[in-house]
Amino acid sequence: MQYGEQANGRQVDTKIHEEFEIDLPEVRTAGYKWTIVQNGGPVLQLLGDTSQPNTARVGSAGHHRWRLQAATTGASEIRLEYARPWNESAEPARTFTLKVRVES
Repeated sequence: MQYGEQANGRQVDTKIHEEFEIDLPEVRTAGYKWTIVQNGGPVLQLLGDTSQPNTARVGSAGHHRWRLQAATTGASEIRLEYARPWNESAEPARTFTLKVRVES
């Protein structure tokens, strides 16, 4: 299963050992990037984190993708922030939260 911006703030259900992805647009050429603030552990395990810039035009959005696996039963939350890393005093431009409930 794959979740994008439309899943922001939602709760999803999954089974133990199932994998899913979060895929969000990102404009790194403008200095913005997504970072994980809360990774969902220990209920969830991060399997991969990749960023794919859009090479068609400077300033156009690429994608940042995280692959996760339900490691154990329980409830957890993933929280991401979209900001310029060097501007620590500024609030994030956007946030993304996904609540995950894992059943056996």
